[in-house]
Amino acid sequence: MKTALFLLATIFVGSLVAAEPLPNVSAIERLKDAPAKALVEANCIPCHSTAIIAANHLSRAEWDATISTMQQKNGMWPLPDAIRKMILDYLEVAQRPEDRGLNQGKSTPWASPLYSPNPIWK
Repeated sequence: MKTALFLLATIFVGSLVAAEPLPNVSAIERLKDAPAKALVEANCIPCHSTAIIAANHLSRAEWDATISTMQQKNGMWPLPDAIRKMILDYLEVAQRPEDRGLNQGKSTPWASPLYSPNPIWK
């Protein structure tokens, strides 16, 4: 019996070691799969994490204004029109304001502490 348990444990641990490690990325930081995701990652991640993108849900016009602001105030490089259009196409689909999951967390019993100010900071 001990030998069988040892063998099972060895096989289990061996399978964990052989498995590809999961990236250390939380669900909030994951960008949705959609065309041009790689362009968004290539042009946005050099300056900030994907968490700020995943946390925002804006209209196409608001995303466009955000890119312009980053270029004017934060030194973001110029984007060719075709690349900018593809990035905006991605953001319009993947990070739209009417995303059904956007307000879902606010309706749980645990949401109140997440959205209330910290009384110590007053």
